[in-house]
Amino acid sequence: MLNTSCSDSIILATLNATYMHTSLALRALLAYTQPRTRRDLRIMEFTINQTSTDVMAALYRERPGVLAFSCYIWNIETISKLVDDYKKAAPETVIILGGPEVSSDAAQVLAQNQGVDFIVRGEGEATLAELVAALDGEMPLDCVLGITYREPDGNIKSNPSRPVLLSLEYLPYPYDHGTDGLTGRLIYYESSRGCPFTCSYCLSAASPGVRTLSLERVKSDLDRILRLPVREVKLVDRTFNLDEKRARAIMEHILAVAGNSQVHLEIDAGLLSDAMLDFLVSIPAGRFNFEIGVQSTHPPTLQAVRRKQNWKRLSENISRLVESGKIHIHLDLIAGLPGEDLASFKKSFNMVYNLRPHLLQLGFLKILKGSPLAQECQSLSYAWQSHPPYQIISNPHLTYEDVLTLTRMEQLLDWYYNSGQMATTVEYIATHIYQHRPADFYQDLAGYWEHHGWWGRGQSQEALYTYLSRFIDDEHHLHLAPIQELLKYDYLLKHHRYTL
Repeated sequence: MLNTSCSDSIILATLNATYMHTSLALRALLAYTQPRTRRDLRIMEFTINQTSTDVMAALYRERPGVLAFSCYIWNIETISKLVDDYKKAAPETVIILGGPEVSSDAAQVLAQNQGVDFIVRGEGEATLAELVAALDGEMPLDCVLGITYREPDGNIKSNPSRPVLLSLEYLPYPYDHGTDGLTGRLIYYESSRGCPFTCSYCLSAASPGVRTLSLERVKSDLDRILRLPVREVKLVDRTFNLDEKRARAIMEHILAVAGNSQVHLEIDAGLLSDAMLDFLVSIPAGRFNFEIGVQSTHPPTLQAVRRKQNWKRLSENISRLVESGKIHIHLDLIAGLPGEDLASFKKSFNMVYNLRPHLLQLGFLKILKGSPLAQECQSLSYAWQSHPPYQIISNPHLTYEDVLTLTRMEQLLDWYYNSGQMATTVEYIATHIYQHRPADFYQDLAGYWEHHGWWGRGQSQEALYTYLSRFIDDEHHLHLAPIQELLKYDYLLKHHRYTL
């Protein structure tokens, strides 16, 4: 057994993308494992913006006997370097990695990271609890399902995988501990695990099927969560409205609970019935945010990634939600999916943009380890980054030049549309100048920026207004007068300091 004499404590750690985010995984692991061990478990959360030196120093001061990290594409490279250094400073510390970024190729991760002792594969609650018991000599290490580890002779061994937990009811409420410092931040909750769909680019496709907490349990948990002084509660359910009756009951319960926290839900708008839409457009405004993954409207692409979509029903439902003004609507597109070139992606962009969502996210395909698409991409002649986030570089339908163009368009979309700073102006441009072809506008504007050398430097809010005015003056001079008036209107609307 490895030496854990450093201390009896276990620290569950991760690096979040920003300070506003929090880790549900760590709290779920703590809640499940703490009652099953004599050891003290604590959570330590950092961000990817902190230096590795500061993170390592904070962890070393605690001198845990076991140090476990939750690993994702945004933090795995930093964590890999961190544990290598940490093991040199405290070789007696047992280091465990878990999470989606290390589960599918655990043996390879161990081989490449000599500072790591164990990897927890897949769902971690029961596996971590048993691994801690094994470290304490309470059960044989080779009986712990779902782990990969280094044996005393240096060989790497993978125990059989652990079957998924059939009933989520065994999982405790995750926020009894580790709630310090949550004020004003985003927290996460899951009322179900899994996804019924098999989209090939998604990790959920590797293990289809959905398991749900009982409605009574979800209501009880939300009663407690919505009392926390947090900014937003995000349900991580892959398709929240899969069971519409259950989804509506949960939403009605949330509305009945006093509190100001917004609730973020990922839904499939194509599944919404007329009765559900009638309910959604009648609720009080400002309590819910919907994220809807459209991803593409190109039929061959949807077929290639095994994604079903009825665009007519989907677009009609989204339009009704947007027009009601009751729910913040966030739509997603993915560039780089099989079979979609620049022209067809721009068509998808136009169709989705013209639904007027409050936020449109133009993302890029990531070849996630363990996803079905990762197995198919070699035969599809894809090129993608060798290191996280594994983003597409090119494919047979999309050149790297196309990817660069879309990257520029994505940045301008965030600055000019998603920010809401120039809503009236960009609506006029998309509608009257570009005749409902907004993708052409953002592509033309990106090229104009390139011509003037504006990329690669910090841009003030005032500069964005100026550059847009110059673009219209040079490229669409007949519209300059109304654009200048609309820019003044938008600027005063967002930046006025006095009230009449």
